[in-house]
Amino acid sequence: MIQSDNGLYRLEKTDIKHLARVAAEAFRDDPLTVYLLQGDTQKAKRLPIVFEYYAALGIKYGQAYASSPDMEAVSIWFDTPVRISLWQFISCGFPLKNLWCGFNYFQRDMQLNNLCDKMRDQLYPFSNKYLALLAVAPKYRMQGFASKVIRPILAELDRSNVTSYLETQNLQNVNMYRRWGYEEIGQFNLPLSNISLHAMLRKIRKDYHGGNSSSISLQAE
Repeated sequence: MIQSDNGLYRLEKTDIKHLARVAAEAFRDDPLTVYLLQGDTQKAKRLPIVFEYYAALGIKYGQAYASSPDMEAVSIWFDTPVRISLWQFISCGFPLKNLWCGFNYFQRDMQLNNLCDKMRDQLYPFSNKYLALLAVAPKYRMQGFASKVIRPILAELDRSNVTSYLETQNLQNVNMYRRWGYEEIGQFNLPLSNISLHAMLRKIRKDYHGGNSSSISLQAE
């Protein structure tokens, strides 16, 4: 873990398991996770293994940041279009780690990823910084840590004239992202569920100062 010039901590390969634990804890009760697990609470204990794959992918082929060495909040970003080879996916644990919560979980997760890819291709098929994950450990919610791990990156994007794109399934998060300058540009329904994915785009803002100022995080993404 290396402290960056923006005040955040850039995560390295040695941080993969810690990042996975934080993300699994943050998403354990998320509606999307409940959908993927189909109510199987026993398999929820295996989520840290599944998130090790996504943590490795973000750290090795994207950019992963934490608010501090304690990882109260973490974020994973990718430069899009994302170009990761099959071998690189395998090097991060695919598909073995993805199967730790069962084949049905794996199948639904792959369908979700395909839907997100389809959304991006249809709604904003241009170069941007993709926010793939934002998670706040439950005991640190409502304390501004989401803002702390997001705002410095947004300020850097504005200075570099780079837009940002994300998807979220949580309406509370839609409002949170709007405070950071994102606007909803589309919505897709997840098949056989009552979950909607909200696509959001943040255009370049020259009036945005970012830094370490904070606003209240409503819920971990």
